[in-house]
Amino acid sequence: MSQAAARYLIAPEAKPAFARYARLHEDRARGRHVVLAPERAYEIDAISLAVLRLIDGEKPVGAIAADLAAQYSAPLDLVTRDVTALLQGLADKRLLREGPDAFAPPPLSALAQSYCASSGGPAGLLAELTHRCPLQCPYCSNPLELERANVELSAGEWGETFRQAASIGALQLHLSGGEPTLRRDLEEILTHAVEAGLYTNLITAGVTLDRARLETFAQIGLDHVQLSIQDVDAASADRISHYEGGFEKKRAFAAWVRQLGMGLTINAPIHRHNIDRLPQIIDFAVEVCAQRIEVAHIQYYAWANLNRAALIPTREKFLETVRIVDEAKARLKGVLNFDFVIHDHYATRPKTCTGGWGRSIVVVTPSGKALPCHAAQTLPGLVFDDVRMRPLGEIWRDGEAFNAFRGTSWMKEPCRSCDRREIDFGGCRCQAMAATGDPFATDPACELSPAHGAFSGLALSEAYVASPPFVYRRPGGGAAAPRAELESAET
Repeated sequence: MSQAAARYLIAPEAKPAFARYARLHEDRARGRHVVLAPERAYEIDAISLAVLRLIDGEKPVGAIAADLAAQYSAPLDLVTRDVTALLQGLADKRLLREGPDAFAPPPLSALAQSYCASSGGPAGLLAELTHRCPLQCPYCSNPLELERANVELSAGEWGETFRQAASIGALQLHLSGGEPTLRRDLEEILTHAVEAGLYTNLITAGVTLDRARLETFAQIGLDHVQLSIQDVDAASADRISHYEGGFEKKRAFAAWVRQLGMGLTINAPIHRHNIDRLPQIIDFAVEVCAQRIEVAHIQYYAWANLNRAALIPTREKFLETVRIVDEAKARLKGVLNFDFVIHDHYATRPKTCTGGWGRSIVVVTPSGKALPCHAAQTLPGLVFDDVRMRPLGEIWRDGEAFNAFRGTSWMKEPCRSCDRREIDFGGCRCQAMAATGDPFATDPACELSPAHGAFSGLALSEAYVASPPFVYRRPGGGAAAPRAELESAET
């Protein structure tokens, strides 16, 4: 393991500072302070705030503890213990570094400092800037009916959407697609995001940018990059993405991200064609000095549902990934942080969909439709407001689609009386619709769902037979046959 990827241990002589991609932030909408980090906002109390205001990369931890002990008339040993524990926790999340960072985020704009209290707003905005993409991954979460470039919001319209989102409490902005870097005006879009005071996450395949353009994004104020990989075997990655030579481009791109001081997450969707190389995928994340890795078993809607039989792994393979991730978490503590999304067909309880419908995230499509989740258009009968026609705050509070499954009053049994109804909020509405034809039904991933047996049975009927060819993600679906050299499928 390289020295750059070693765990940062907080000792009395350590001089910690926030990394370029982490910072203290006053959340004016909610009247609190948070630490903003890649795709996260960690709420902190007054004591933690006092500690974190003192870390500057120059002052040793021992001196910080001594100052605080004197300020609060508290025993030095207890203060040192608590300060060390707080800082070690943040260091293990890869949010601190030794000494000042050579890179600095831009100062908060006057606009961002003018926001007022606003309760109940979203924590994040997922901005689907475009559905255009050079890759054709068969598990893409974009809808089967892809939106064309001529309906995309302009940079100015995105800027107004960002300002409205931030004013009602959004902290995190996820710039997604398709491939967002295909927007020639992404620099202008990013400038609007930074001016709005949002923490910026670029979700990209990493195959369309050169270093110079990425450096421009860093100079504007891009905080963090989530880089998707299809596999660490180059030939397999080419076949999955239907794009040749992508893996080495991604390796170079990851190096540029770290050289420019931005945060880096590796996003690794897992399915039957790459599941055996999960250990090597984790090794790759360490090699490129990523702070985080998302090991995400495929969610089966949109293109993934169309390709379910080609993607779904066996139960035994899935359970092996649980063991691999648990072992890697322990081995790589303080080196690599893990988000692990389990496989729904092998689950007994559902996941909380986007933190609960209409509770934390708003999605805006390339054409400006505001959605409670990125697959919500698969549900029949919902009306989705256009951000150009109605203020985002009004859409969030009063929009028909956002209120359709917000809270618990819409639930049927067994969800209505379940003691987890305000934990998982009934699970995924889109998955319930896809599996049962009823968006009000219990998520079939739940063992209490009447549809759970049939849902689990899909895995037994599909995962243990040969994989059919992919239907690649492209306008018109799989009408065009894959290139001959990429045609064969793993079983």
